[in-house]
Amino acid sequence: MKIVAKKIEKDNQVLATQSLETHTNWVIEEALKLIDDNSLNKVSKVSGFSKNKILDLIFFTAYFHDIGKATKEFQSTIRYGSNSYHSLYSASVLVGIEDFDFLEGNRYINLLLVIVLTHHTLLPYGVKDVKFNFLDEAKLFFNGYKKSYKKYMNKSCDYHFEFEIEKDIKLQLEAIEEDLQYIKANHKLRILYSYVSGILNIADWLASARFSDTQTVIAFKIQPSKEEFIKHLSFDKLREFQENLSVNSQSVLVEIPTGEGKTEGSLLWAINNLYNNYTKIIYTLPTQTTSNKLYERVHSFFDKKECGLIHSSAKIYLEKEYERENGQVDEIFKSDFLLSKSFNKPVTVSTIDSLLKYFINIGRFNIATKNFLNSVIIIDEVHAYDLKLMGFLKRFFELCREFNVKVCLMSASIPNKIKELLGVENYPLIIQKNLFEKKANEIIKVEKILDDDLEFILEKFRDRKNILIIRNTVKSATLTFEKLRELGVDSEDIVLYHSTFKKRDKTKKEELIFQKLDNDKPFILVATQIVEVSLDIDFDVMFTDNAPIDSLIQRFGRVNRKKSIERKGEIFIYRTQNPLPYRDTMLDLTFETIEDGYFELGKYVKWLNIVYDRLFEDDIVIKNEITRLFDDGYGKYDEVLKKLDGIKKSLDNYDLRDIEQIKNDYLLYDDYINEEIDEKDYYEYTISLPIWLEKEYIHNVPQEIGNKLYYKVLKLDYSFEKGILIEKNRNLVDFL
Repeated sequence: MKIVAKKIEKDNQVLATQSLETHTNWVIEEALKLIDDNSLNKVSKVSGFSKNKILDLIFFTAYFHDIGKATKEFQSTIRYGSNSYHSLYSASVLVGIEDFDFLEGNRYINLLLVIVLTHHTLLPYGVKDVKFNFLDEAKLFFNGYKKSYKKYMNKSCDYHFEFEIEKDIKLQLEAIEEDLQYIKANHKLRILYSYVSGILNIADWLASARFSDTQTVIAFKIQPSKEEFIKHLSFDKLREFQENLSVNSQSVLVEIPTGEGKTEGSLLWAINNLYNNYTKIIYTLPTQTTSNKLYERVHSFFDKKECGLIHSSAKIYLEKEYERENGQVDEIFKSDFLLSKSFNKPVTVSTIDSLLKYFINIGRFNIATKNFLNSVIIIDEVHAYDLKLMGFLKRFFELCREFNVKVCLMSASIPNKIKELLGVENYPLIIQKNLFEKKANEIIKVEKILDDDLEFILEKFRDRKNILIIRNTVKSATLTFEKLRELGVDSEDIVLYHSTFKKRDKTKKEELIFQKLDNDKPFILVATQIVEVSLDIDFDVMFTDNAPIDSLIQRFGRVNRKKSIERKGEIFIYRTQNPLPYRDTMLDLTFETIEDGYFELGKYVKWLNIVYDRLFEDDIVIKNEITRLFDDGYGKYDEVLKKLDGIKKSLDNYDLRDIEQIKNDYLLYDDYINEEIDEKDYYEYTISLPIWLEKEYIHNVPQEIGNKLYYKVLKLDYSFEKGILIEKNRNLVDFL
C-alpha cells in the first residue's frame, strides 16, 4: 500500500508541475498581449526604468509568480483543502535575485519579489506556520526560465539566477511591508508597481479562465472607426462640433447645450484617440441613473460584450439584465463582472465617484490603474460636481497630463472662474455658437414663494401641460405634493420624487415618470434637485425654487429640451424663504442677475459668468471658502495614499464630496422582518440616510451577513408614494 500511495503522490506531483508550466505559459502569453508601447513609454519615463527592463520584469513576474504551487503544502491544499500560501513560497526563491532592485537614495527594493508576493493583493499576515517543501520538479521548472525567455522574448537571456530557497521568508515580511509603504509614497515606484502588478493580475485571471467555460471581452475585436460609428447614429450628418471632435487628438473642453449630441461627439473623439484595440474608453457621469441610461445607449454604438458598467449598484442592475436575457445568473456572469469592474471592458460607463475610488487605490485595484494608463476619459456634466470634488478632479487632470491620458470634459455651462480653479482654462474649446442662438423657454421671476402660487400651477395643469415642480428640500417637495393632492389633483396625475426612497422604489418611480411622459395625458412631477442631472426628462412648464445659477441652468434643460419654437416652454422662478441647502449670497446674486424674457441659450452662460465674477469680487468670505474646498479636494489624493496601510487594506470612501451629513445605506424594520424578502436582495430595499438618525431610530438586531452584506436597521414610517413620512417621524423636519 505504501508503494501504491507513493506512486499516486508522485503522479499528482508530476501532474501539478505540468499544470503549473501550462498555466505559466498562458499567463506569459496573456501578459505580453497587454503591453502596448504607448503605456510602456509613459511608465518608463516616470519610473526611470528602461522599457526593456520593464518588459523583463513583466516576463519574470509572470514566470515565477506561481512556482510556489510546486510545493507539498500546496498539493495538500489541492487534495485536502488545508491552508497554504503559494505566493509566499514563490517569493522565497526570489530573495537572492537583485537584478530588479529599485535603488532610491540608499534604499534597495526588490520589485520582482514584492510583485510576486502580493499578486493576490494581500500580504500573508495571518501565516502561523511557514514550513514548506518544494517538489523536485520545482527546480527543473525554475531552471527553465532561459528557454522560456528566448521563446517569448525572441532573444537570448542574459540573466543568471540560482535556485536558492529562503526558508525564513516570514521574517522578512516586516521589511517588505516597509517596502510597500515606500512604494505607495514614491510616485515613480507606485506607477511602476501598479502597472506591472496590473498586467500580472489580468493575465493570471485570463489564463485561469481558460480552464472553464467563462469568456470575457477586454479588447475591441475590431478597433472602432469613425465611419463604422456613424452608421449607428440616428441622424445623417454630423454637426460642426461633432465633426471637430471626430478629428481632435488633444484633451478638450466641450461646451454645448443640453440635447444637442454631446454624447455622440465625445465618443467620436474617443474613437479618434484609440491607439490600439486594447485602449479603453471610460465615460463618467454624476449619478447611477444617468450611468445606467448611458450604458443602455452605448449598446447601440458598440458590441454589448464590449461594454461595462461600474458604480455601487451596478452588480444588481447587471444581474437583472443578465437574468432577463439568460434565465439565471451563472459563473459566466460572475467571472465577467469580476473582471469588468476594474475597467477592463473596452467601453466602461461609470459614475465619477467609482472612477476616482478605484483609481486612488494601490494594491486592491492595480488593474484599474494599469487600465487608466491606456485609456481615454470622458467626464460629462463636469459642472455638476461640488467644489471639493472639483479640487480632486484638478489633481486627477494633472496626473492625466503627466501620463498623456487624454480627457474630454463636457458641460452645457461652466463658469470661467471654475475653469481657472480646475486648471482647464487653456484646454482647446469645442463650441458651436449657433447652437447657443436657439431659444427654448420664457423665464419669469416671481416675487413670492412657490407655495403661495399653487392655484396658478393648477391652471397651467388644466391647460393640459406636463408640469415640473422643483423644490430645494425633501420637506418642501413633500408638502407641495400633499397640498396639491388636497386641492384635488388625482393620485394618478402626480408623482413625488426625491432622495428618501428605497433604491428599488426610486427605480420604479423613474420608470413611472418616463411612462407618463410618453402618454398623452398630462401629469405633475414634484421633485427636488435630484432631477437636475439624474433624469433625461422633458416638460412643458417648470415652477422652481430659486437656486444657484448653475443649478438653475440645469433645471432649465428639463423643459423643451429640443428647443422647439412651436412648443416654447415656461419657467417660473420663485424666491425662497429658507436658503438651505444653498447660501444666501449665491441665491441673491442669481435672482438679481436673471432677467425676465425669452432669451437665446447664450444668455444663460452670460448670467453664469456674471454671478461667479461678482461672487469672487464682492464676497471674500465665499471666495475663501471656495478656495478652501478646492484645496481640500486637491490634496485628498496624496493624503489618502499616505494614510492607506500599504496594500493590506484600503477604504472605499475617501470623503471626496463636500457633504455636511455623512450618510449610510439603511434597511427599514418592516423590510427586515418581511420573510418574503431574501437577504441577497436587501440592498435594493435600502435608503441612503444621515447616520445621526441611528441615535433615535436604530433597531438593534443581530448582524446579518447574507452575501457579505450588513445593514443597520432603522424603524421609520415609509410609503412608496412619499418615501420617509415626515409627519410620523419626529426630528426629521430639520434633516428634510
